[in-house]
Amino acid sequence: MTIAVTGPYASGKSTLVRMLGELGAETVSADGIVHSLLESDEAAIHRVTERFGESVRGEHGIDRKALGRMVFGDADALRDLEDILHPLVRRETERRIEASEASVFVAEIPLLFEGERSGSFDLTVAVTVPEERRRAWAAERGVDEAALQAIEARQLSGEEKARRADVVVENRAEQDKLRERARALLKNLFEEREAGGGQEQEA
Repeated sequence: MTIAVTGPYASGKSTLVRMLGELGAETVSADGIVHSLLESDEAAIHRVTERFGESVRGEHGIDRKALGRMVFGDADALRDLEDILHPLVRRETERRIEASEASVFVAEIPLLFEGERSGSFDLTVAVTVPEERRRAWAAERGVDEAALQAIEARQLSGEEKARRADVVVENRAEQDKLRERARALLKNLFEEREAGGGQEQEA
């Protein structure tokens, strides 16, 4: 079974995916793939430096902080970066899914519905979070309001992502409760599969 996890920026997608991995699923993180691409993929590094200049180069590949300073807050620059990286992330995600022998494979895909990829997965999950908490988490990552707005300009709203998803997982910044929801999600999926039933709509 393949599961795609999505949600708005700083909603806790990566945390939920990590927890599902700890519970036995094989997982892949879009952020992890991007980190690898910018560090060691020569084609990705070349395209990024071609677009943004040699100043974004670091000791090992692309200096992500320097690149972030250049694109966050600039919607056009962010779009160009996503246009470079997203096809590569998609290709690597698909490669890992095809190679996997796990009973459950979970992929974190921020632009799942925007990229019309939801049909590629057996189940889609949207993570929701109170708006005040989400903006506080974004600020903790060094993303100011202008940068956050640039990111959001490329995404559907959290409400719309939740409306389109098969399952909605609410994240209220309580790690134990989020872990319980992750455990319940997997439990429900296995029970539904054994029963040959439909999909759970909320976790």
